[in-house]
Amino acid sequence: MTVDKRLLRERAKIRKKRPKFRRQESWKYKRLRTGWRRPVGIDNHMRHHIRGIPKIVRIGFRGPKAVRGLTTTGKVEVLVHNVKDIEQIVVDIQVARIASAVGLKKKVDMTNRADELNVKIINRPEEALTFATISEISEELLLEDEDIDKKKPSRPRKKKTSSSGLSDKEMAELDQIESQLAGKETKKPAKAKTTTKPKPAAKKATTKPKAKTTTKKPAAKKTTTTKPKASTTTKKTTTTAKKKTTTSSKKAADTKKKAASSKKN
Repeated sequence: MTVDKRLLRERAKIRKKRPKFRRQESWKYKRLRTGWRRPVGIDNHMRHHIRGIPKIVRIGFRGPKAVRGLTTTGKVEVLVHNVKDIEQIVVDIQVARIASAVGLKKKVDMTNRADELNVKIINRPEEALTFATISEISEELLLEDEDIDKKKPSRPRKKKTSSSGLSDKEMAELDQIESQLAGKETKKPAKAKTTTKPKPAAKKATTKPKAKTTTKKPAAKKTTTTKPKASTTTKKTTTTAKKKTTTSSKKAADTKKKAASSKKN
C-alpha cells in the first residue's frame, strides 16, 4: 500500500484552515459542553449560516478520502494490548499505539519486543526509554541510595595563607581590631539619627507663619478697586461745573435781552 505524499500535504493545509466546531452557545453557559451538536430551530442563526456566527460541520471541510485515518507519515494506527499484538504488526504499513489500560510491567515488555522487531510505538512510555525491565529499575534505585549513603560530609575549607609575612596570632589580633572598629562605626550612625530628628520639626514651625504672611497679599488689590471712585467724584465735579457755566451763560443772555428791550422802548 503506497500513499501519495501530495495528498498528505493537501490534508495538512486543509487542517490549518478548518475551524474549531463548537456546540451552539457553549461559550455562554457552563452547563453546555463544547462537543459538537447539530443546531436545530426554525430561526437558528447558526443553521442559516449567518455571517459572524461560528460555522457548522459541512462536507467541504473534509480532507482527501485516500488519506483519512492515517498518521502524518501515511501509516495506519493499530491499538495494542499485549506482546502478541505487536508481533502481528506489519512494519511498512502499520504503527502501534499502546492501550491506556495496560500496566507498567507489560508496557516495558511490549516496548522491548517492539525495539527488536523495529515497530514504531506512537505513545512510547517514558519508563521504557532508559530501562529494559522492572528488575533493572529496582536495581538502579537501590544503587542510587547506596551511593548517597557512602558520600562523606563536606569538609570545611581551609583558610588561605596570607601573602604578607604575619603569623597566625598577629592575623587573629588584626581581625579582632577590625571587628571592634566595625562595631564602633555601626553604632555612630544610630546617634546621628537621634540628633537629626528634631531639626525637621523646627523647620516646619518656622515655615508655617511665612505662608500666612504671604496669603495677605490680596488686600492690596482692594486699594486698586477703590480708585474708580475718585474718577466718579471728578466726573460729578465736572458735571456740576458745566451746569454752573450753562446757568451763568443763560443769565447773561437774559440780561442782554432786557437791556435791548429797554432801549427800544
